[in-house]
Amino acid sequence: MLFSRSSSKPRLRVPRDARMPWRPVHARTLFSRPAISPQRLLLRRIYMVLALCLLAFMILYVDRDGLRDSSKQTNELMNLVDVVYFTMVTVATVGYGDIVPVTARARLVDALLIMPIRVIIWFIFLGTTYQLVIHRIVEEYRMKRLQRNLRDHILVCGYGLSGSIAVRELLESGTDAHRIVVIDTNEAVLEAATGVGVTGLLGDPSREDILRQAQVSEAHAVIVAVSDDPTAILVTLSVRSFAPKVKIVVRVQEHVFQRQVRQAGADVIVSSTKIGGLLLADAVESQYVVPFVSDMLSARGRVTLLERLALPGEVGQMTNQVEGAIVVGLARGGKVMEFYDDPHVAIEAGDTLVLIQSSRRGSVS
Repeated sequence: MLFSRSSSKPRLRVPRDARMPWRPVHARTLFSRPAISPQRLLLRRIYMVLALCLLAFMILYVDRDGLRDSSKQTNELMNLVDVVYFTMVTVATVGYGDIVPVTARARLVDALLIMPIRVIIWFIFLGTTYQLVIHRIVEEYRMKRLQRNLRDHILVCGYGLSGSIAVRELLESGTDAHRIVVIDTNEAVLEAATGVGVTGLLGDPSREDILRQAQVSEAHAVIVAVSDDPTAILVTLSVRSFAPKVKIVVRVQEHVFQRQVRQAGADVIVSSTKIGGLLLADAVESQYVVPFVSDMLSARGRVTLLERLALPGEVGQMTNQVEGAIVVGLARGGKVMEFYDDPHVAIEAGDTLVLIQSSRRGSVS
């Protein structure tokens, strides 16, 4: 458990089926860098504009009989240069008035075919301006504001099945959504993360620039829940190199990688495959063990397994006398006592208790 919970603190509940309020796309998704470089984006837009201008030129050249130039004789046809000139001034909406459509057909062509091309080109210009200038300014401002407020937060690297469940459990256990930052390389996944109120950061969590933007050195804890174990090792190494004191919790799938993850700097290793296998084996001969364990580990359950410091009123009591909870472990001076093996002891100030506590009124008997 990353955070302790007591009955005196309000608890945030996020129902699974609750509909979140509407948000515009990317309302809270921060982009560390654009999906395409500005140079490639600008080059692609230029190609699109040139293609549209070529299309407009071809349309006007085919219908050049309906165009008249005031500087030429009435019956003289438009040549190639004249059509290129008229195409560009028409697309640019300059309109000098020297060349004009005079026939009904030419005017319909201009209204129904050339006008949409002109509008599309201007939308491309406006969109490019927004993406390359305004959008970058807005994103930089939002990133700086986020970094100013990021202190004692939780980074979740990877928002797959395990990462999303971890985020929801943190929210339901009372963690403020603004303290959670999700890092993932999938934009659609980040949009799903913002749907539960957390902040998303697009990028590779093993990269130096992404970790700096996420203020990893100021984080309370980092949860590594990426899709594969080698990536988890790389992310753990990167996080530990920038934040030597931060708590790192890593999910691994293969037991053989636990030693490497531990050497990379993980404080807590959760083997999803091992835990799942143990529960599957227990379910063969039991009916109530698996539901009870699932209920105990979930903040939505009737009873909760948690870790917290001993309260002042509990100091001096024996571990089997704590009201409203069952103490199953006590950590003191780096040593953990487990009371299904060790005898009960008196609680001292500074002890950390591992206990089973009812999430409802009353006590666990």
